[in-house]
Amino acid sequence: MQGLGIRKQGLGRRCGYVVLGLSLCGVLGAQEIQLGEARAAAHKGHVTLLSDGVTLSPAKVQTVELRFRVEPGFHINSHTPKDELLIPTELKLDSANGVAVLGEQYPAGTPFRLTVGNGETLDVYQGEFRVTVKLSAAQGASLLTGSLRYQACDNAACFPPKTLPVKVALSGR
Repeated sequence: MQGLGIRKQGLGRRCGYVVLGLSLCGVLGAQEIQLGEARAAAHKGHVTLLSDGVTLSPAKVQTVELRFRVEPGFHINSHTPKDELLIPTELKLDSANGVAVLGEQYPAGTPFRLTVGNGETLDVYQGEFRVTVKLSAAQGASLLTGSLRYQACDNAACFPPKTLPVKVALSGR
């Protein structure tokens, strides 16, 4: 019986470890869910700015490319969508703080055939796309600011239009 008692105590300890382990898994699982929710909230915009800094020759008109990425599985209308009811992608930059914005040039979109409805073909941006900007900056550090307005869609639905803040550090040397 005494040996059985030791086994019971050993079994009790093992059960205690199992309960402790399950409790920790529950805590870690909850953290994973919270991280997943935070990650999903961060990606709800579906477009990110990849360009963060540019070096320019001061007081000269130069062309720079601003790189953007559309999240996989989504597309946004090009700057010149095929239907006037669709929201075009539009970059608006501010001429301020020693930066003169002289114009933007958008890339051509790519054809995208919808798999729902009548199978309409759209003109969209997917993956990485670049907008070319002509600008002039003063010597020293300045900040190019503005926004990218777009509407993200997947195969089945479109999300409300979004405005992505654009901030790019410029260094005139």
